[in-house]
Amino acid sequence: MIIVAGGDSFVYGSELQDCTNDSSSRCTFAALLSQEHTYDCVAWPGYGNDSIARTVINRCEQSDKQQLAVLVSWTFPGRYEFRFDYNTRQRNSPWYTITPWTGIGDVNAVTKEFINPIDSVIEDHRRATRVSNETGMSEFANVFYRHVGSSELWEIYSSIKEIVYLQNYLKLNSIPYMFTCADNLLFYNHSMSDANVQALHNQIDHDHWFWFPAGVDPQDTCQPRGFYQWAVENKYPVGATHPLESAHQAATQLMQGKFNELVKKSVQ
Repeated sequence: MIIVAGGDSFVYGSELQDCTNDSSSRCTFAALLSQEHTYDCVAWPGYGNDSIARTVINRCEQSDKQQLAVLVSWTFPGRYEFRFDYNTRQRNSPWYTITPWTGIGDVNAVTKEFINPIDSVIEDHRRATRVSNETGMSEFANVFYRHVGSSELWEIYSSIKEIVYLQNYLKLNSIPYMFTCADNLLFYNHSMSDANVQALHNQIDHDHWFWFPAGVDPQDTCQPRGFYQWAVENKYPVGATHPLESAHQAATQLMQGKFNELVKKSVQ
């Protein structure tokens, strides 16, 4: 059985010790949950929810669907993938996901958001910023976010549409799956009262989701958490911006029961 894992840098394993630019980590919660099966990670740092849905479906189309199960961690809303008509000088060019950081021409404005400044990570962002400026991607991102991308309603509507899209594909093809996310803003936000968002939200099968426990600090809310929120609130070690190995190990223990129920039992 093949476990296809989709997501962003948290699933790819950025900043974990065994992670490289050419190979995803085997220490993420997705890899640890899948260790009894063949593990195929299609996640990539910076992916948006549209790129996550697209890459998971493309991977599923390449195999016997009866031999697959899917584990996805959805990312922050506000990231958008486009297919450009030129070489973006990115790994999946001409496909490219922009984030609010893409339009920031000064790397110092990005790295000030880091929890811990790490030289190698800062250098990666410096290179990305330089390429974005040289290709015009930074200019495009600024225009897009100014007119469309910064709207919370559009962020949420676009993300939930991708979730429903992938969910329905997996159900149509009888592929076992489990969803989780990095941040609960996907479902706990002001835009949920919008009729268009609510119509999409009503189509989600929430029984196939795993949520992390709510925060224990009085300043936290009682809402379920995404992986990143939960790890930071519980003070697991974090690199520049990513929870490290101990957070993934603890997350695996929490997720194991739901994974067994939705995925492991289905593929045995």
